[in-house]
Amino acid sequence: MSLLPSGLTQVTPRRVAERPEPTGWLDRTVDGIMRRSSSLPGPPATRAWASLKLFAVIFASPLLGPGLFATLPLETARCRRRARRMPQALRTDDPDVVGASARLDPAGRYLVTSDLHRCIPGGRDWPRQQATDDLYRVALDHYGAEGWGLIEAGDVEDFWMVGGSALGVAIDALRMLGAALWPIDRRLSHATARNQLQRIIDNYEATYSAIAEKFVGPGRYWRLSGNHDDPLIRPEVASALARRLPGAVVHDLVSLGNPGQIPEAVITHGHLTDPWNSPNGAWRGRFVTWLASALADLSGDEPGLTGAAARTALLAGRAGNRLRSIRGPFSVDRDQFTLNETELHESFAGHFGEDAGPWLVLGHTHVPGDGPWDPGTNSRYERYVNSGSGVAERVITAVEWDGGAAERRPILVAIARMSDLDPVDAGPEQTDPAHRLALRAGERTAIGSLDGEPVVRVVLRAPATVPPLSAVFAG
Repeated sequence: MSLLPSGLTQVTPRRVAERPEPTGWLDRTVDGIMRRSSSLPGPPATRAWASLKLFAVIFASPLLGPGLFATLPLETARCRRRARRMPQALRTDDPDVVGASARLDPAGRYLVTSDLHRCIPGGRDWPRQQATDDLYRVALDHYGAEGWGLIEAGDVEDFWMVGGSALGVAIDALRMLGAALWPIDRRLSHATARNQLQRIIDNYEATYSAIAEKFVGPGRYWRLSGNHDDPLIRPEVASALARRLPGAVVHDLVSLGNPGQIPEAVITHGHLTDPWNSPNGAWRGRFVTWLASALADLSGDEPGLTGAAARTALLAGRAGNRLRSIRGPFSVDRDQFTLNETELHESFAGHFGEDAGPWLVLGHTHVPGDGPWDPGTNSRYERYVNSGSGVAERVITAVEWDGGAAERRPILVAIARMSDLDPVDAGPEQTDPAHRLALRAGERTAIGSLDGEPVVRVVLRAPATVPPLSAVFAG
């Protein structure tokens, strides 16, 4: 067996393993509840359950508000300390700061995807609603055939979104009961997450089979944890993923570089320094998602999804390219973003300098970016790239790292159908700093086809220099 540049051992390619029969009375009971609920009509159950949840929230609101916000400044302070410590911790891979980490060969080639939100069937099945699942498999076929590695960088499966179907209601009820029992017995919570994972994998069997054959089998697959798939940081749940994708290990952060040295690039989901979604603060984000799921079941509108206008703006170079700067103790802005990207910019630039140190590749925000404008520092964060997501309408954004290229750096790409690229009319160009640095579509490469139509990879880059920008920054 040959050793790959990443250090993983090459094995025989395989399809995703069959779902194992549940073992133990608790897993069998949870599996039975989920199986029976799958045959029930969805809309009546989801609307009734959502109404009950909203009534409970209104009744408990005098306690919920203080509960959400009372200790939030403490978690905000903790996340900011972590952001400040991260640059120094990268040399030693300090687990107290970076979590469980892995080192990969920077000379390798890696496709970084994030925020795919694969879910159970029903109203929360975002990749199917946004028509990106088939696009993703085309990308997997292309990069797998070319020998690239795959880093799925968090929020790959979605354990937080509930409802949307009778099965989603059953999972929600089981999860709430598991949370109530958590202080004394965690087995129900683990069993619920394991069985939910099995149904997500079954719902996306073709996608997982492509991953198993083209990346897991050759030893070129790495998983990072996000907030929406945080049950996978528990060994009792991660073992279920490893049984379906043998050898899959979930990390918090991947560094491209040699041990004991500052890496060339750092890849992590982005939630580790987000007070609403960090390992200690995730209960807040989980509650907000739980409430948003109920509102979606009653309204029929999915608030977390973007439409054709956002895709058009991105591909036409009209989408703003900026960081989120959130300074207050509650770490949330008017658009409900909660990650203070300025904090990371200041930390890395302060430690390494603006034009030095590792590249930082995040996901989490669903907003693709390349060297974006930082309103918090009135400057650009040149060495930052955000992979965006896999749930924008009819387009996937991702990041390539080609270790054999003359210039090693993360490259942001969009993957879309040819008919969604031309013609593109996004209206008049805006002149604020974030839009002066808007991503511009560059090189196009056909990587496959869907229903006889070419699927195209498009390089997205911000302008290297924009002459009027310095005057804007200065004043």
